[in-house]
Amino acid sequence: MNSMQDPAVFLTAQRASLARFVVAQVYGVPVEEKMRKPTRGRPHVARARQIAIHLARLVFAMSHRQLAREFGRDRSTVHHACHLVEGMREASAEFDSTLRWMESLLRRAAGLTP
Repeated sequence: MNSMQDPAVFLTAQRASLARFVVAQVYGVPVEEKMRKPTRGRPHVARARQIAIHLARLVFAMSHRQLAREFGRDRSTVHHACHLVEGMREASAEFDSTLRWMESLLRRAAGLTP
């Protein structure tokens, strides 16, 4: 069975794509081609990708392995991204507010809240 036939893998891919899309819209970066590139890319694109990884982990409870596959990174990079974004969140009330808004938006878009 290929990954597109497995509903769980398909749902994981769709959720990661949704997280990338929301973050790309908020931060004004190109979505798929840039946020999944194997290289780091420009700093603002890398930061947006880190935020999308963090949000996908938090909102959709995706594992590091799933995130690594969907964002084209390894698990240690995923772990680093989540840790980095949590630190940014603790350091800035404004950033925390933006993340909370994106979390809420993702939950509503995915039908996870009434």
